[in-house]
Amino acid sequence: MLSSIAVLVGLICLAVLLRKLKVLEESHGALFAKLVSQVTLPATIFVYLVEQPIPWEETQLAGIMFLAEVACLVLAWFVGRWFSLDRPRMGAFILTAGFGSSSLLGYALVAEIYPGQAQAIVDAVIISELGVGPALFTIGVVVAIYYGSRQVEAGERASAVLAFFRSPIFFALAGGLICSAIGLPKQNPVVASILDGLKVVAGANTLAVAMTVGLILRLNVLSAGVGLVAAVCAIKLVVKPLLVWLPLSLLDLPDLGKHILILEASMPSAMLGVVLSKRYGCDGGLAAKLAFATTIASAATMLLVAGLLI
Repeated sequence: MLSSIAVLVGLICLAVLLRKLKVLEESHGALFAKLVSQVTLPATIFVYLVEQPIPWEETQLAGIMFLAEVACLVLAWFVGRWFSLDRPRMGAFILTAGFGSSSLLGYALVAEIYPGQAQAIVDAVIISELGVGPALFTIGVVVAIYYGSRQVEAGERASAVLAFFRSPIFFALAGGLICSAIGLPKQNPVVASILDGLKVVAGANTLAVAMTVGLILRLNVLSAGVGLVAAVCAIKLVVKPLLVWLPLSLLDLPDLGKHILILEASMPSAMLGVVLSKRYGCDGGLAAKLAFATTIASAATMLLVAGLLI
């Protein structure tokens, strides 16, 4: 795991260096983020779902992830009240404490830790896309709208909540599940060629993720306040992995799926939480600093979580 994290950190540092050398610009981060969310990540999801049997029994793991997120959201609300945060800051704090980057960084890390183990990616897809994605685009949107300062029309609220179900990630998930169920003729030359092409695209996901994070990463996270930074890191990087670990002994499931769940729960805050904060009037600047703080701290906490819980 240490070597896998080192690979990701090294790629992120490369992106930072390229930004410093003016080879790439910070504005390119949005382009790489779009490339990940609309191209490489959907390709990764579709290919692995098509080529591996779907572990439907492991939807229980997705349910545990969902419940852990709800618990972290509630805990973040209590902590935010204790800090006497105003509404925009409260919204940003709750979003960054509750939702993790299970797909953006999660898939890349799982691919590095379990090279050649397609089942590991399938487990990550089930946990992330069923346990995190729908909750982020429903509960997360509601939180952002409620605490944001901008007035939002009813039609826009509905559109935001349904955004996940119109995204390439959802279509890749649905298409992959359907094709896996009906059984694609993978020996057919046309089908095989399409899958080979998608594998090439999926192979670029780790690099695209690292470029995205490296181009937008900023190190002035302590300006958000040491207390808030410590609180969001504790909830997101320590409490959440503990919450998903506690019930695992009661489940008769393969250890691989359980390990993937713990790793996914230990991911830093989701960048989409920052996007939702900015879009609906929460404190987007605070959300960005807190998300980056968890990204930096997760390099150490993931090792701790793996050593103690896996």
